[in-house]
Amino acid sequence: MGGRGSGGSKNGGGAASKNIGEGITDKDELIRLYNSISGNPAYTTEERVRAMESIKKRIDELDAKKAADLKQKRLDALAKARAKRAENLKNGVKTEKKPRAKKAKMSMDSTVSNLKDELINKVSTDGYIRRSDFRVEDYGDFINVSVRSLGKWKNPSDARDEEDYDWQVLHKSSRSQIDKVVKRISRQSGRKLSWSQEEKNWIGVDIPKMKGD
Repeated sequence: MGGRGSGGSKNGGGAASKNIGEGITDKDELIRLYNSISGNPAYTTEERVRAMESIKKRIDELDAKKAADLKQKRLDALAKARAKRAENLKNGVKTEKKPRAKKAKMSMDSTVSNLKDELINKVSTDGYIRRSDFRVEDYGDFINVSVRSLGKWKNPSDARDEEDYDWQVLHKSSRSQIDKVVKRISRQSGRKLSWSQEEKNWIGVDIPKMKGD
């Protein structure tokens, strides 16, 4: 496979001596480029490692930019809302009161505990997952519960023979099982949980905070 930034050879190094992936803004394209280089015999081992490191660095840059842009978007929205409230106050305009925040049916601690148990018991996994394997982090507006290697994973077809692969694919059956657990805990807790597949076989579940947390 080619793609922008790919190429190079054992004879001259070619693109392997450059910043592979520089200028590419699509993460999926970078991952495809990473895959094509990882198994490309036209590269020496040194060239391949250098090129893959360059692509990984570019992916990290895109992720960091996305996070920074999202943070700035939130700050801009907050500043706009504050300016609007100040203008309304100056002009004597009464703002509509927002509906009161709903209280969750289940406490955050119980929600986290039940989620761990359900994921362990309801999701078929190649290895063995314990409660102590889960990582719980507080991000202010929500709690993130994450665990590595939950479910069944495989390499994509273009990287079938790669070892220690960073972007394995979660089996469809595992996705379905996780979906069911997340939806069930959402109903039981009264919270709108969401989950995502992350790099290096991590699964993350976001639990929004509600009144009383």
